[in-house]
Amino acid sequence: MRRPASISPPARRRAFTLVELLVVVGLIVLLVGGIGFALGDTGATSLANAQNTLASLAGTARAQAAVRQTEARLLVHATRGDAEKYLRYLRVVVAATPGSTGPGARWIAIGSPVSLPRGIYVVPALTAGLTASGVTWPRNPAPVSTLLTPASPYTVTGDPATTAADTYFALQFSPDGTVLPTAAKLAVSTATVSNNLPLFNNPGAVRGLLVRASGSVTFVSDANSF
Repeated sequence: MRRPASISPPARRRAFTLVELLVVVGLIVLLVGGIGFALGDTGATSLANAQNTLASLAGTARAQAAVRQTEARLLVHATRGDAEKYLRYLRVVVAATPGSTGPGARWIAIGSPVSLPRGIYVVPALTAGLTASGVTWPRNPAPVSTLLTPASPYTVTGDPATTAADTYFALQFSPDGTVLPTAAKLAVSTATVSNNLPLFNNPGAVRGLLVRASGSVTFVSDANSF
């Protein structure tokens, strides 16, 4: 007598984890930002491209912190005197040793550095000496970036362009994806260059991000919304 063939239960499909989804979202946004730069626009579109770039880099830093279970930072060049890099050169790094983020800590470069479009700069928390003649930067609300203050030196493995003399503003994410030490703002605006320094010339032309303590990001396209 024949025995009926046994029927195996269907294999269970493995669901995506939150970390995997964060990585995918970060890569997609980074790709979208890269496409925008390749199209080569100017003016308002350059501001929008810069805003997208900030979002993609912040998303990448957050995802890397979760994937590697270590602190990650989005760095913004903060050493005056280099008009090509000051407030335009950005990159993502992760701490080589979890929990070690103080002076002398080693960081690992993630991906390639990014420069904002020409004429677009990250607006620092203090704009004294960085505004064009006759321009007064708003104070309430202030369309500026609130980041960790510059620290030097940064020892970054995999980034020969970063030297011991370079300082950086930083947006830091913890391994659980939250922002340390608190929520932050990232603002970009148009500027002209004089004596190797950007001079912000239009307080109304500001875009950026609000980064909540949870790590989630909101796009801001109005200077009065900061």
